[in-house]
Amino acid sequence: MDTQIPNKKKIIVSLVINLLMFVITTGIIISYFFIPNVIIKSKEEIFWFFTTDSNILASIAGLVIAICDIRILRGKANRLPQSAVVFKFVGTACLMLTMLVCLLYLAPRFGFGFIFGDTFFHVHLGAPLMAFISLIFCEKTDRISVPAACLSFIPFAAYGATYYITVTLIGEENGGWRDLYHLGDGGNILLPIALIIVLYILIILGQRLIYNIGLPKPKAD
Repeated sequence: MDTQIPNKKKIIVSLVINLLMFVITTGIIISYFFIPNVIIKSKEEIFWFFTTDSNILASIAGLVIAICDIRILRGKANRLPQSAVVFKFVGTACLMLTMLVCLLYLAPRFGFGFIFGDTFFHVHLGAPLMAFISLIFCEKTDRISVPAACLSFIPFAAYGATYYITVTLIGEENGGWRDLYHLGDGGNILLPIALIIVLYILIILGQRLIYNIGLPKPKAD
């Protein structure tokens, strides 16, 4: 009987973290429409940043998990649906990319105090850590398969293709996006994009490896 107590505690922790992440993220995104931001030049640019989009995706995934947690606590379900966990895995992978790009590229270039200051602390560091901690320690169900983990490429590829087309092929002067992340400052935007792709592959593989620790492998037929 006592073995069920830690599971309930994990569900409660998962619920609290995911609800907090959703509420804080929602509040910050809404604030961008009303409070001047040194990075966002116009309101339409709010959704041009991968940081914004990944935080929205992960917070929605967290809300889905929180709803499932409530169902479990009310006795209407006995485990998290694997589809919800995979959704959370995808959102978390996107947030981890945001965090590591900030740590490895943006912060050394523009200053740690700036990149992790004010509301940026949550969207660049707080939310990624909250999502990762709750996923790894509180939301394990079945093992994440390679095909399921590869679903993380869908939002990444959609954003990456949009960024490349609007920044490089269309160009800011023709109504496209400005190079928000200064990837083309060195004269070759493809190199930093390639490095980001490699980093993201490592994130997905590493996150899957850590998540699957301790979970039994499926039995062969």
